[in-house]
Amino acid sequence: MGGSSASVVRELADAATDDPYWNAAMIEMRETRLLHNRPRMQRGKQIIEWTTAPEYAHRMALELNNRYLLDGRDPNSFANIGWLFGLHDQAFEERAALGKVRPMIAGGVKRKIDADQYVSYAEEVTGVEIRGR
Repeated sequence: MGGSSASVVRELADAATDDPYWNAAMIEMRETRLLHNRPRMQRGKQIIEWTTAPEYAHRMALELNNRYLLDGRDPNSFANIGWLFGLHDQAFEERAALGKVRPMIAGGVKRKIDADQYVSYAEEVTGVEIRGR
């Protein structure tokens, strides 16, 4: 990820990252307006890591959530976004980029779901080839 804030937003919304799990989640959001909770969590944590400031990451998470998901403006969705940033979650030791917010890296996603099967599912349900496979 790199470039200006606007180019980062475009890259994320266009599912043009090198992360196939992000891209699959973003394409599923755009095409179906739905997204399972596990990809939601991973996608949201990636926003925090890929942006320059937590305030900006929060605004971007809300913008993408509200624009592309059917439940985007639902109070539960706002709480879910808050969880990404530590709301109702335990604090961890300080880490680069995330501070005390719990990370969710690709390895963690793979332990929770069959991430490669999810990417295949997203391709099948949307008819869009996922970048980064």
